[in-house]
Amino acid sequence: MAKLQRAAPYVLLFGFSLFCLWSLSGITAGAADGQLGPAFWPRLILSFMALLCVYEALKRLAGAKDQFSGFIERQEQAAERGDEVGSVNTLMATSAQQDEESANPLQMGKLLGGVALIALYAIGIEALGFFVSSTLFLSLFAAIGGFRHVIWNPVVSLIGSFGFFFIFMKVAYISLPLGQGPFKALSLLLMQWMGVR
Repeated sequence: MAKLQRAAPYVLLFGFSLFCLWSLSGITAGAADGQLGPAFWPRLILSFMALLCVYEALKRLAGAKDQFSGFIERQEQAAERGDEVGSVNTLMATSAQQDEESANPLQMGKLLGGVALIALYAIGIEALGFFVSSTLFLSLFAAIGGFRHVIWNPVVSLIGSFGFFFIFMKVAYISLPLGQGPFKALSLLLMQWMGVR
């Protein structure tokens, strides 16, 4: 039952991915001059997301086999130490070890902080533009997850945001929010530097 509970979020996310793919089936507009259509990238990302969900769900469902193999291995180690295999003490110790290994408590603070940050990102991207909002998002999301470094957080976030900005604008020809005021000026400067018109 615990395996089903751990696999359930991935099954739900898989269903959501299929629903989103189905909703994109109505988009039939093609791109001119051999460019990719507007639905290509969302379909590709959703397809990868669905495959990843299937993989993660199957991995968690197969966890019962892995735990059984670990149980046998621990019993063999007990026999090598000279402990009585299958005794109440050995079984209780094995069960305690298994509980300790599988205990992975849900950290609600990190979860709620991540969800709130995603919501703020979606709200602020129009005003701040893709580059600035993505830089802030990546740095803060890493900090919420536990990676807090005064230098590496901003550096990695800047590099990642610029990489995404370059791929979307220069390679995939996807129009991104440029922001308003000085944020728009920064986005236009980056586009000019990359040769995007």
